[in-house]
Amino acid sequence: MKPLTELIQAYTSTVKQGDMPLAYRGILEFLGHLRSRFMKSGYEVSGLYPGYMDMSYVSVNTSSLKERGLKIAVVYLHGTGCFEVWLSARNRTLSEQYATTFQTVQGFHNDENLDAILERTLTSSPDFDEPEQLAELIEREVERFIQDVETILEGGR
Repeated sequence: MKPLTELIQAYTSTVKQGDMPLAYRGILEFLGHLRSRFMKSGYEVSGLYPGYMDMSYVSVNTSSLKERGLKIAVVYLHGTGCFEVWLSARNRTLSEQYATTFQTVQGFHNDENLDAILERTLTSSPDFDEPEQLAELIEREVERFIQDVETILEGGR
């Protein structure tokens, strides 16, 4: 690993070029717009978590999930440039309990991700130049994910 001073110098140089701050702002503005859409759809929505340029997210919840200590995170992963949706729990104990409930769901969990019980890629190539279409896609896929989760919780799978 490079020394911290060298890393910060590289960071400063990149920021000075101007593209990175504009891109980061655009990502956060889009997530803010997405947050507003979910609020209008009747979800309980958290504030926007800007992250440390690793991930940024907004949390979305239904009363059914909240009663179980669960929540949904709509996550933008800066390192891969994709949007994912995660099912998370209020704490690690609940997360471990629900992990057994969802262990049969194939292809929707990365064991390296300790923050998610389940995860699903929403889009691996978001088109930020078409924000309404992107927001519609994400909203539709999050709703599908929530329905799938609630079906499993009710014993339907």
